[in-house]
Amino acid sequence: MKNFFDLFSLPTNFSIDLDTLEKKYFEFQKKFHPDKSDDKSGDKSDEIEQSIAINEAYEVLSNPLKRAAHILRLNGLDVENDVVAPKVDQATLLEVFEMRESGDLSAKDLSQKIKSLLEEVSKNLGNKNFASAAQILIRAKYFEKTLQDLKVKKWH
Repeated sequence: MKNFFDLFSLPTNFSIDLDTLEKKYFEFQKKFHPDKSDDKSGDKSDEIEQSIAINEAYEVLSNPLKRAAHILRLNGLDVENDVVAPKVDQATLLEVFEMRESGDLSAKDLSQKIKSLLEEVSKNLGNKNFASAAQILIRAKYFEKTLQDLKVKKWH
């Protein structure tokens, strides 16, 4: 598995400098984007492959939920794969269900809850407590999904 942090020469850490990430991303796009390549041979497959890898890495590293999942995957826990991911605890499912049923949902409250959970994830990753970080991240992902659903509902 590729370590996206290595691609951008960043430390494998939840807390990263997003400005540095963005700056490197644009530098790489200038260098590797097929439309901007200096290669006149007509074979742009290497540039296309590199550009795809850069885009994927940037998408993952710029999103805190995806970044945490990537760190966990690098450490043997795949929270993105439902077959092998740790299962969410019943308390989280019940809390999300009750929030949805009561209609007592606020985007601000959900965003704050996600932010708080991500701070816990960061601490656990820093302490190399990957199992705990995975459980908290799964919880954060449930609240993120609820937040996205709330936003969609408001637009309809």
